[in-house]
Amino acid sequence: MWRVGIDIGGTFTDVIGMEVETGKLAVTKVPSQPADPAGAVAAGRRNRMELHPQIRPGDIDFFAHGTTVATNATIEGKGAKSALFITEGFGALYDMRGGAEPLGSDMIDPQYSKPRGLVPQHRTFEITERVLHDGSEHEPLDEESVRRAARRCREMEVNSIAVCFLFSFMNDAHEARTAELIKEEHPACRVSLSSIVLPTIREYVRLSTTVLDAYAGPVVGTYLKRVSDRLVETGLGTRKIFIMQSNGGLMQIEIAAEYPNQTLLSGPAAGVVFAASLGRLLGEKDVVTFDIGGTSTDISVLPDNAYQETRSGQIHDQDIGTPMIQIRALGAGGGTIAWIGPDGLLKGGPQSAGASPGPACYGLGGQDATVTDANILLGYLNPYNFIGGRFKISPDLAREVIQRRIAEPLGLSVEEAALGIVRVVSVNMEVGVRLSFVERGLDPRRFALVAFGGGGPVLGARVAKAVGIPRVIVPPYPGISCAMGLLQTDVKHNYLRSRLSPLSTVACDDLNEIFANLEERAARDAEHEGFTADQVECERQLDLRYPFQGYELTVTCPSGPLTEADKPAIREAFDARHQEVYGTSAPGETPEVVNVRLTSTVIVPKLNLPELEFDDAPPTPTAHRRVLFDAADGYVDAPVFDRARLKAGAFIAGPAIVEQLDSTTVVLPGMSATLERFGNIIIETGASATPVVAQH
Repeated sequence: MWRVGIDIGGTFTDVIGMEVETGKLAVTKVPSQPADPAGAVAAGRRNRMELHPQIRPGDIDFFAHGTTVATNATIEGKGAKSALFITEGFGALYDMRGGAEPLGSDMIDPQYSKPRGLVPQHRTFEITERVLHDGSEHEPLDEESVRRAARRCREMEVNSIAVCFLFSFMNDAHEARTAELIKEEHPACRVSLSSIVLPTIREYVRLSTTVLDAYAGPVVGTYLKRVSDRLVETGLGTRKIFIMQSNGGLMQIEIAAEYPNQTLLSGPAAGVVFAASLGRLLGEKDVVTFDIGGTSTDISVLPDNAYQETRSGQIHDQDIGTPMIQIRALGAGGGTIAWIGPDGLLKGGPQSAGASPGPACYGLGGQDATVTDANILLGYLNPYNFIGGRFKISPDLAREVIQRRIAEPLGLSVEEAALGIVRVVSVNMEVGVRLSFVERGLDPRRFALVAFGGGGPVLGARVAKAVGIPRVIVPPYPGISCAMGLLQTDVKHNYLRSRLSPLSTVACDDLNEIFANLEERAARDAEHEGFTADQVECERQLDLRYPFQGYELTVTCPSGPLTEADKPAIREAFDARHQEVYGTSAPGETPEVVNVRLTSTVIVPKLNLPELEFDDAPPTPTAHRRVLFDAADGYVDAPVFDRARLKAGAFIAGPAIVEQLDSTTVVLPGMSATLERFGNIIIETGASATPVVAQH
């Protein structure tokens, strides 16, 4: 039986298959299809089966997919025509955006305007109802006001409605009844309820997340249905078809259609999961991800190989409270467009040529100079062996567009212009990496940089040395590492319910009842996903805070029913956690419960990298190529190695190029690279490492 992972990027769609019994791997890449992403999924599966005919559709019993459809719909403004139903008197809450103020350079920008919401005021409807903070009903739901609003939405051709009533996380009866009334008046309309999407305190984040769910929901639902249909057409019969979530876990495709907000960082999250597993495999204590795709670079710092989860963030200026891996995304990738700013200086990004038309060298009509065009011209990439030679590249088109767009206007040679493009984009990436460390108070010299994506191994050594990172790890299949991450995680769900009460007085029976309800929901989801109840592992947690604090910290609870005897240990764990995070605690204060949380996990078989045959004899280059690293030094004749022929123990002195189907690794002059036993290239950058010492 085979497990398959497919990740859709801005330029290419990456595919990996793993035979469960033997661990054998089958990989491929196909161009993405921006107009029809689901078509790229089906094309990737067909292409893999053509290259590996031994894999039959009936042999695939597990399929995982990473997608950016929800993110793209939000960024490009192509979501559903949505409306908002909100408690009477709170119609301006969404437009107030939580009272957010401009920051940084926005403070001095005379053209600044606050980010636009996804639902305008004329599609915001105030509904007469009111639930109090303790869940009691203060004013009953006016059902006629709901019906009027629903009929108006039908007339306006609204196809998705977000419902967010005050304190619905304590009592969801009004929202549930509102959904029933909407279905009666506007049956074709999708409904997102805040009591289901994010049943927690803080009405603005709950509201914004629910609106985002309603906005992206129809797009994601249609896409996932199309993916499912396309896979069935290709002969795939398994029920176990999963989507990567923003929290690093998998979710069954039909459930994902109901919770689109949980897939916003689907693709990048898989890459972080992969890097964490690779760090553990190689014994690297701390790693940082450096994932360069066609349109973006994703960076995540992983001390102790553990990714940081955040419960609040933004997607294209839209606030969201869904749990997600902390990732810094930069508008810089292989398709990043170089341009000359009004100040006459060379700029890079954030605009991208994407997959269509793509860089000029693709010959698909691109008229802008991109990073890929510069890499071709400088000799970093082989135009005649791009994606194994299946993708035709024109060096002449790359040279022509850089000459016309950049070199001539700036009075540079075409080689100087190409180097300038790479340097400008690299500096943007260096800044992103540095900021990721500074924000966490971490020393980059303690870390190894895991370079993946199609472009990560090309620029990884350059960026790592500039930042002071001593080692770069290039995985065996860097261009499909996000797809590999899909096969290195588990099926995971987060469930929660707000319950505001002091820890000392909250009834354990009440907490146990909430936990039991969440566990029943987890069991139902697991059954729907094709798993049995005994395969589900549940972790109980409480969010606690000291009185008058605005935010809370999470502590783990015993797995069995809570008793009064458990409360002192829970309180001590919270005090210790507060001391660890903030450097202070208040043991004399009585903490209060804010949220009840449950994380359910189903462990599934993981992808493992096979060990290579060892041979420390000097490897033989397959060719030599003229490569330009510095204009002052001119082109050098760099050896080119075929990675598929390298064995564990191989040592390569820079400058050198290592080619493979899905990416190219550039070893800079003065650096060295070694192939370790699992097939990872370890590049020593020359930056000095720092001793590992305890840090606050």
